[in-house]
Amino acid sequence: MSRYLMFDVKKEVGQIAKLAAAITKKPIALITLMDKNEQIILAGEGVNLERMPRATSFCTHALEIDDVIVVEDATKDIRFKDLPSVTGDFNIRFYAGTNLKSNDGYKIGTLCVYDIKPNQLSEEDKKYLKILAAQVDHIFELNRQLSLSVKKNKTLEQVAWLHSHHLRGPLISVLGMIDLIKLDNYKFNKEYINLLEKSANQLEEVINQLITNTSN
Repeated sequence: MSRYLMFDVKKEVGQIAKLAAAITKKPIALITLMDKNEQIILAGEGVNLERMPRATSFCTHALEIDDVIVVEDATKDIRFKDLPSVTGDFNIRFYAGTNLKSNDGYKIGTLCVYDIKPNQLSEEDKKYLKILAAQVDHIFELNRQLSLSVKKNKTLEQVAWLHSHHLRGPLISVLGMIDLIKLDNYKFNKEYINLLEKSANQLEEVINQLITNTSN
């Protein structure tokens, strides 16, 4: 889950939270990620929250199933009737939520809607809630792939830098020595010298090509 907290997606998922509230006609919608002990709220419609304890969260139960969980009246449900959000100032009565999944299938959070009065959720709205949750999943995965791409490019840039700085110096020295050998008429086998020169020039071309590729 922590890898998704690195991404600044509040604007994108915030729009989906608004849609969830509008489509289901519920006053509150949240998009959350579940940590070990906390529920971290990435976006909210109708309420201003950043975190809440996982132990007292409706969404803990949403992670246990693959379908949409619906609680029509929390005061009549033994799982929720004593939660602070039900007995306290929030006065929550209705809840519906579905889980968010990582690309490798792990349940990482929820898209959920709430009401302060008992309510229901139609089968059509359940379908829409799952569609919106899938869009959140896609946003997370897109940002993860972009992050990996940036890291890969940075690694290639570092490789290019190492090649250009650590290999170019010795390469220039080799080419310089070849020139000296030629000028001083040292009695070396000319065929070997030509091969050495050819190899050095080829290496120079490889380095230049690597730098060009990683700069584009």
